[in-house]
Amino acid sequence: MNAVSSDQWGYPPPRPEDGVPPYGAPVPWTPPPVPPVPPYGPPPGYPVPMPYPGYGPSPSNGVGVAGFVTGLVGLVLFWVPILGLVLAGTGVVLSGVGMSQGRKTGASTGLAVAGLVCGILGVIPALFFVLPALFLNFS
Repeated sequence: MNAVSSDQWGYPPPRPEDGVPPYGAPVPWTPPPVPPVPPYGPPPGYPVPMPYPGYGPSPSNGVGVAGFVTGLVGLVLFWVPILGLVLAGTGVVLSGVGMSQGRKTGASTGLAVAGLVCGILGVIPALFFVLPALFLNFS
């Protein structure tokens, strides 16, 4: 038998005495050197940047909240002859003003819209309770 003196490309097999590990042998591994980390801050020669100012409080819409509360109470109390109509009507007016102010100042108008809807839904049945009572009193 012939001993293998080279691989298929004609290179001789590695020998341990040459310092090359044989094929499949684990290679000792060392991590690469880490460069030193510079201290935190701007590069030399540049000024320190100004801190970010952040956001202020968002504008509130008190008239819209008042319109929502009065519109909701007017919707719940529509069956009380005069009080339900007054509360629901006040809710419609305050919600309209709150929507207008909210659009001008950038405040939220969600509660103002909800107050407008509740106020309108409270005015309609309240009129069915108030108008017949007025006609019965005058006839």
